[in-house]
Amino acid sequence: MKDLQPAPCSGFSASQACRTNFLFITAQRASWTSIAYNFKLRVLIVKGVTLTALEKSWDRLTSPVSLRIPASRYDQYMHLGRNGADQQARCVISFAGRINADQMAHAVRLTVDVEPVLGCRFVVRPWRPYWERRDDLDQIELLSVVKGAHLKDELWQFVTTPLDPFVDPQVQASIFRSDRDTLCIKLNHVAADGEGVKQYAYLLAATYRKLTTDPSYRPEPNLRGSRCQIQIIKHLGLMRKARAFRRSISPWPVWGFPAVRGNLSERAFVVRRVRPMRFGVIKEYGYQHQASVNDVVLTAFYRALFEIVDPPAGIPLPVQVPIDLRRYLTQGEASPICNCLGALYPSITRESGESFDDTLTRIQEVMRAIKADNPGLGEPLYLGLLFKLGFGRAKYISDKIMERLIKSGKSHPFFSNLGIINERQLDFGDVEATDAFVLSLVDYPPHFMLAVSTYRGTMTFTVGFCNAMVQRPVIECFFNLFESELPG
Repeated sequence: MKDLQPAPCSGFSASQACRTNFLFITAQRASWTSIAYNFKLRVLIVKGVTLTALEKSWDRLTSPVSLRIPASRYDQYMHLGRNGADQQARCVISFAGRINADQMAHAVRLTVDVEPVLGCRFVVRPWRPYWERRDDLDQIELLSVVKGAHLKDELWQFVTTPLDPFVDPQVQASIFRSDRDTLCIKLNHVAADGEGVKQYAYLLAATYRKLTTDPSYRPEPNLRGSRCQIQIIKHLGLMRKARAFRRSISPWPVWGFPAVRGNLSERAFVVRRVRPMRFGVIKEYGYQHQASVNDVVLTAFYRALFEIVDPPAGIPLPVQVPIDLRRYLTQGEASPICNCLGALYPSITRESGESFDDTLTRIQEVMRAIKADNPGLGEPLYLGLLFKLGFGRAKYISDKIMERLIKSGKSHPFFSNLGIINERQLDFGDVEATDAFVLSLVDYPPHFMLAVSTYRGTMTFTVGFCNAMVQRPVIECFFNLFESELPG
């Protein structure tokens, strides 16, 4: 193949021509792909395209954002979970006034460059899926603005509408406009876990804030943090790996939240709030009993389930509690917006007539034992073995397990404490964020999840469900029992 020659310099000044030829020479030396693209750039110049347009094309060519990103084991695992939940992470933020919608739209667009996976489609392949960068990010709508008299209904309609990871962008946002705006963010759980959606909200806030003072602001893509969790376990010795793997083995479910057969329509949420005064009582109760808030809430969760499910006494009843594995990594070792979860399986029996204090004591003992020995580290080991079989075989195994769970009507109840939403990091600059919470997934029976997040001392508990299979009165009954168990 003959080398391409620099384009004629007619129509440009001498300095422009020199820079143009430099771009071509650099392109020729970059790669065969660059040479092919080089020809397209030359055609553009012949047609009289301006240097600005040429530079934009060159920016796209030399962009450090890869066109394909291998899907991590956790990404693949979360994709397999789409047969058990809608796999959408959501965050709702309320403001003291109105935000700049155009600036927010620009901020959302920039964030999908900062975290490249968010600007991709998920592509399934039998051996290993991957993320493929979209080429229409400037054409699709990432942020909408909703006005009208029924904003609450519109918000929940947006929240419950599922994302299609093969077609839709991995992040969508909507402003529900009144004299005080509400921003709702939806993120594909295949791309990010609960902590990831909080980190995305912080990123969006920081980007929006910087655009206020510098409209030309362009953040650098995050190319250093890894989406692969292998670094979590690479320093473990053989014995520690063996113990961690043994603890990661999930017992077969022996109980499940009541549901009926139906379809996955009528997706809905029930939300309950615990205000700062009662939250203070819960913290004080935990302090007096040398228990964490998480242990106190988990105790109330168990006791409410005992009443709803009515399991027999004396049988160990596991629940699933996720744990953020970022605790094992140094800062920057993992991308903040990713899936990095392990699972704990505390298990206690139902004891007739037992007091809340006594149930809490048993929960503390179980959780203390679990946390003393590399909690959650078995998950990366398990996924490593599973996906050595290839994605297609792993999907077959996952589908068979789900079929058995549906047939049995049993699955570990799921309790997810998403922690505190950092008020300082959720700083949008000119407009105060007065309220915020993260919603649970919409789980499909027999799965059931309670999620909790905390902002400014208010705890928000949410359950997502399909009303055709788990009716709202049953969820409301669960929450009534749960709230009655909480101290205060």
